[in-house]
Amino acid sequence: MIAKNLLGRLNARSPDDLQRIAAFWLVPLPENDRGRHVGALYRAMTDIRHARSVWERLDSHAQTIVRDLASTESAALTIDELAALTNLSTPVTRDAAIRLFQVGMLAREGDHQELPVGALPKLFLPREIGHIFRRVQDEIDAGDLSDSALRVLLETLDDPALEEAATIWGIRVIPKQRPRADLISHTVRQISAPDRVAAVVAGRSRPASALWKAVASESPSPVLLRTALQQANLAPPEPAAPDHIRDAARAEAALAELEDALLVFHTYLRDGTRWLFVPQEIVNPGEATAILPLKPLQPLPEEQLPDVGEAEPWTLAWDLLTVVREISDHGAPVWIPGEPLSRPWQRRLNSRLWGAGDEIPPRGYLGFLLYLGVAVNVIGPSAGPLPTGADKSAIRPEPNPAIREWTRLGFDVQTARLKEAWLESDAWIEGRERDDIEIWGADWRGFRRRLLDAIAGLDPHQWLMADDLAGRLAEQHPAIIGATFTAASARAPRGELDERTAAIAQVIEVELETAMSWFGIMQRSHVVGSGDAVTPVPMPEVDDHSPPCGPSLTIGDDGDIDLLRSSPLLVWSLSAFADAEGLRPRATFQIRPGSVGRALAAGFDLEQITGFLQVQAVGSLPETLLTNLRDWTTGYRRVRMRRAVVLNPDNEESVAALRTLITATGHQVLDRLTPDGDLFVLLAPSVDPSANPEDDLLAALRAEGYAGQWDTPRPRHPKT
Repeated sequence: MIAKNLLGRLNARSPDDLQRIAAFWLVPLPENDRGRHVGALYRAMTDIRHARSVWERLDSHAQTIVRDLASTESAALTIDELAALTNLSTPVTRDAAIRLFQVGMLAREGDHQELPVGALPKLFLPREIGHIFRRVQDEIDAGDLSDSALRVLLETLDDPALEEAATIWGIRVIPKQRPRADLISHTVRQISAPDRVAAVVAGRSRPASALWKAVASESPSPVLLRTALQQANLAPPEPAAPDHIRDAARAEAALAELEDALLVFHTYLRDGTRWLFVPQEIVNPGEATAILPLKPLQPLPEEQLPDVGEAEPWTLAWDLLTVVREISDHGAPVWIPGEPLSRPWQRRLNSRLWGAGDEIPPRGYLGFLLYLGVAVNVIGPSAGPLPTGADKSAIRPEPNPAIREWTRLGFDVQTARLKEAWLESDAWIEGRERDDIEIWGADWRGFRRRLLDAIAGLDPHQWLMADDLAGRLAEQHPAIIGATFTAASARAPRGELDERTAAIAQVIEVELETAMSWFGIMQRSHVVGSGDAVTPVPMPEVDDHSPPCGPSLTIGDDGDIDLLRSSPLLVWSLSAFADAEGLRPRATFQIRPGSVGRALAAGFDLEQITGFLQVQAVGSLPETLLTNLRDWTTGYRRVRMRRAVVLNPDNEESVAALRTLITATGHQVLDRLTPDGDLFVLLAPSVDPSANPEDDLLAALRAEGYAGQWDTPRPRHPKT
């Protein structure tokens, strides 16, 4: 496999290639040392400031190729495949790709190795190049950030940049040892002191100070980058000018020095132009409102506390078993991820789910379960055809064989695996069926973990209004769903929240209502006249996996079953021949003629059903129930079927030898039932359930030198 890292691709380039790449990226190369050349280029090509300048210098076709490759993270592509991806013509794509290859932004599989005859070169974007230009695209999509609070701007920085900035402002930092929120708060406090701002500004180099004055003089308005550079005598020279690379590097260094110290921030306007601005907290230190303490949360008074029972910690794991059993017994409708499922199907399942709603499950709940079921490999797409015109992402879910191993796990292990699948999803699976808000460009993996950290300190004995908690968290963590994102909400901003903060608060509310409640992390209830309230749920005690003692259930004369304890295997087994009746206050099942018939159709025997119940139940099974089970089994009128094969050897003298061979393989040879001397063989079941007994017989014949051939009858044609 070809490594796609930038460093490897630079090391594979010739010295002339490195010089050409450095000229385009405006990177001065130190002395005549190839290793140092590669290092200088790598540092520049992975720096966001160089990437912004390079993006401006790319023509529109090259920008299209870089943007599409960076966003898709596709494998290496031929020119034709690249043209299809970007919707550019093949000649235009080829010319642009050659230019990008020459300046180090595209690489070829195999580098300078000769291609086999007839092979087409395949191009790809080195991993670091893709990452840095995705960041550039995110900044362009985010638009103008010049009126953002300093806290919001600091949240957009990655950890190393934030730690470096904090060090510049006099904060002692041990890398990766201080929480981001704490680091941001301390940095904002340092910036609030006017004397510290003056000291940091005074510590900048002469070019950086000149650029700072040019930008600060226009504050609070942003300044066009080119204008600011011209005012500071740092305007980039023409490519043909002497020492233009050195002068350009001088301008980039001054800009980097100011950005590292948080004195200047970069932004894009909607037309794609680049601008610089000084945060208001630095222009007017001491007057910043961002460092004011947030209004404390107000717990609900005791007289308003909801009257709710204990939260069920294994809701999702249990409900997934119920959904898979329903699919196994009756099939499932076509599912388009992100779209609601068939309403009749939701109604049929609703009463059997822990996470049930009034008429149907909560919005998105079944889609969430199906996604997690696919992620843990207990559900997969059916191989059967879909309806004509079905969406390309549509599937018809069916159980995977892995469900057997899944039911052997404890509810705690199942829940942990489902939670990990949820945390690792890069889609908003819990909120994508919402029609009141749409989010693009969010960091969903990071958001879930940041939200879990944010609510970890809440008091489990206090109930809080969900919208108050969401608004507080949105203000406290302005980058909780990502530094840059786009939101479209049908709800107007609430209270004093700005549009961006209101969108974040709405996302948090959805999360509290959906996944956080479904996983039993938060408990939610409606307070009449006020809205929804939430409270954190203490973590359940960890199951030590020790086998519980004693019977698992009680069973009545009419087939009503009460569970004394629960396990995935017990729930899965019972649901094969009994209907789930209720879950609270105790899980109950009911054996009926229809449920027994369902089990018989799936291949179960009466003895298996009664044997399972006898092992699990308190005392012996009621005689009334046993009588009913026998009657229901007889009334089902099942006919057992087995496969048989007729052997017709060319030489009748080999019949005796064939009979001996077939008997030795475990199959049964019946008396001759045909007048032509054929052997009638009743096939024995294969040891491997997935194997075909007919193939086993054919293999045994061939091993003894017989050429077994299937006789294909000719179709009869109707008389005309």
